[in-house]
Parts: sequence; C-alpha cells; structure tokens
Amino acid sequence: MEKKFEFNGTGGALFVKMLVGILLTAITAGIYGPWFAVSIYRYLADNTKIKKAQRGDLQLAFSGTGGQLFVKGLLGGLLCAITLGIYTPWFMVKLNRWVCDNAVAKAPDGTLYRLQFNGSGGALFVKMLVGILLTAITFCIYSFWFTVGLQRYFLQNTAILEGNKVIGNQDFVATGGQLFVTCLIGALLTTITFGIYSFWFQVKLFKFFASHHYLVIAGKPCQGRFDGDGFSYFIVNLVGGLLSGITFGIYTPWFIVKMTKFQLNNLVIAPRTVAKPSAA
Repeated sequence: MEKKFEFNGTGGALFVKMLVGILLTAITAGIYGPWFAVSIYRYLADNTKIKKAQRGDLQLAFSGTGGQLFVKGLLGGLLCAITLGIYTPWFMVKLNRWVCDNAVAKAPDGTLYRLQFNGSGGALFVKMLVGILLTAITFCIYSFWFTVGLQRYFLQNTAILEGNKVIGNQDFVATGGQLFVTCLIGALLTTITFGIYSFWFQVKLFKFFASHHYLVIAGKPCQGRFDGDGFSYFIVNLVGGLLSGITFGIYTPWFIVKMTKFQLNNLVIAPRTVAKPSAA
C-alpha cells in the first residue's frame, strides 16, 4: 500500500509564528533564533501526517527545544570557528542526530516510529574533504557526485525504528552522472527559456531525489516517488510571488504553506516492484 504525506498547515497560523519569531529574534539580537527555528519545526510536524501506514495514519511530532538547539548551535559554532571549520562534519552529525532523536510519528494505537542516525563525524569528514577537493580540482564538475555521495551517506546511516526496534533501512541509489545530466539539461532549458523552465527543472530534481530513495520497512521493499508537475509548481510560484510583492511580503507565510503542501502532498512511498539497482 502506498504511503502518502499530507500537510494541512494554514498561512494564518504560520503568519503569527513568523511575526512573533522575527520580532523576538530582532529584539534579542538573534538569540531567540533557535527557539524560532524549533517553533517552525514543530509547526511543520504538527500539521503533517503520513497516510495509509500499516497501523493507520501517522501523526508527526517534534519534541526538541529551543534551549537544546541554542546550546548545540553555540558549542558547535565555537568549535567550528576554533578549528577553522574542521569540526563542521561533527557539528552536522550532532544536529542531524538531534533532529532524528526528537522527531516521531505516532500511530492511532500509540505506537511510535522514529529515525535513528548512526553516522559519525569522522566518516563525514573524509567524505567532505575528498568531495571538496575533487570539486575544486574539477572546477565544480565533481559537485554532482559529491551531492549524491552525501545523500547516500545520510540515508544509509539512518535507520527506521518502531519503538526501540529497528524495522527498516534506507539507501540512495543514483549516480553522479545521472544528476549531472539532469542538471545540465535543466540548466540549458532554463537559459533558453529565460528562466521559465526553472520550475519544471526544480520538479525534475524533486522527482530525481524521490525516485532514487530506496527503503525497506518491516521487510517490505519501498521506493520514493514525487507526483507533482512543473506547471502546477509554476502557478504556485507565480501567484505566490505576485501576491507577496503586492502585499509587501505579508502574503509570504501563505506562499510558504502552498509551497510546502506542493512538496509534501506529492511525496509518496510506494511498494517497490523491481530490484534495487547497484549504486555507482
């Protein structure tokens, strides 16, 4: 059975959160930023469900606090500065683990599902060091392989738990060459059409990353899918951009909600009917 995401947030609720968050962040010279970020995470989770899961619709929730994020951000930022950026991979791993540990999906019978990130800063450091060097040497051409490698690293190191039991794993089976071709064609068409194709290009990327996301959940092989189309995305951006401009930015929260609905409500986890290809 296909599992679909459903986002039901409203622009009005997000407007209030953003207004309060921006004001408090400005008043506190940025100190309130982590609390603002957590309130947005919680808003997104509280308004998102995974439909038609095995135990019924799953309601997402986020339990992290602004204080926790503030401490992690402060310590991580200081260590990154002291080490001239070397600590960055360890900082990224700690933040990703914190997000996974505090995000849950609850079934109607009370069963909790969550993600468990098991990656290490050392492994990520090596990947980033090699990736950055090769990207620089190849005048950014290697960046596509670097991007695919990072996506694979994070997914392969993120398990799916039911309670405290691991019931699933993830993988990203794509090649840098495939992403390179997708981006090359997209960039050329975007240039030829004076930017108009950029919305179709973005949807192509949504589809690329979703379709190469492979999962095994409770022994059942699954694969991601994105059902949105470029024209719908173009309309969302056209109307949202115009109304945000006309209202001097006031419409922005409603625009963000429509964009989020487009991206989440078109995301599907479907049963996989073909064998998983080998990553290259």
